[in-house]
Amino acid sequence: MNPSLLCETVTGATMAELVAARDATAADMVELRLDGVAEPDVAHALQNRRTPTIVTCRPRWEGGRFDGSEEERGRLLAEALARGAEYVDVEWRAGFDDLIREHAPRVVVSSHDFVGVPDDLCARARAMRATGAAVIKVAITASRLSDTLPLLDIAKGGDAVVIGMGDAGVPSRLLAARFGSRWTYGGHGVAPGQVPAAVVLVPTRELAVQVADDTRSIAEAMSDSSATTALTDRRAAIATSSMAKTSRGSAMATTRLSPSMATGTTRRLRASTSGTRRTTAGSMRWLARVTNRRPS
Repeated sequence: MNPSLLCETVTGATMAELVAARDATAADMVELRLDGVAEPDVAHALQNRRTPTIVTCRPRWEGGRFDGSEEERGRLLAEALARGAEYVDVEWRAGFDDLIREHAPRVVVSSHDFVGVPDDLCARARAMRATGAAVIKVAITASRLSDTLPLLDIAKGGDAVVIGMGDAGVPSRLLAARFGSRWTYGGHGVAPGQVPAAVVLVPTRELAVQVADDTRSIAEAMSDSSATTALTDRRAAIATSSMAKTSRGSAMATTRLSPSMATGTTRRLRASTSGTRRTTAGSMRWLARVTNRRPS
């Protein structure tokens, strides 16, 4: 099992705020959300970037903020590709078939269900793969941990990013490698249940490696409840320690943002760190059960 990459989703009311957030990231990749910007400027967004980039301009009908025409949105995505963006995110329902066909190796085809788990989820994933896009992104809204189980099968192809949105879906973000995702997204609440990248950065990588190392231990521990508890507590301690270290570093990083952005970032970071600590132990117990039933 290879560790998943971390992609930080950044946005801003202005291009200056967007670029400042882009340059402050410590993630492997960055997703630039142009739909949150009053006057999006693709050239400015991509100029002097230091991190592989996904350009997204999410329309309101798919949970985003862009309310312009589809023609304008298509032009922004096409310009991003022309200016060298590593990927653009194109909604499966958008109808931008020509753009996908022409630039398939650099397209992420995405689908988001903000209500629950669609009955045709697996068929939807097959249709998305049929577009030829390099990566498919499937996001559902989880009301319980078991809602994320279908995502494990979808990600088996190795070309997917799978996400359970909402609080119950947080394990799919923290344990992205175990779910089979190419990368996971972190950010400040751009999507339901999204965890700040500063919180998820270290835990995601350490937990992915530790779970890979301990697959056999987890299976063996299933026959011994005390061993299971000890293993879970050990992993939770690792994650908690990592998040504490990351949080301290993130406080320094926020000083590079504007005062208003830094204040909001710090407040959300503290809240998310607390919530992630509570989630980790339960996530690992659930992961142990799933690992025991499914092949690695």
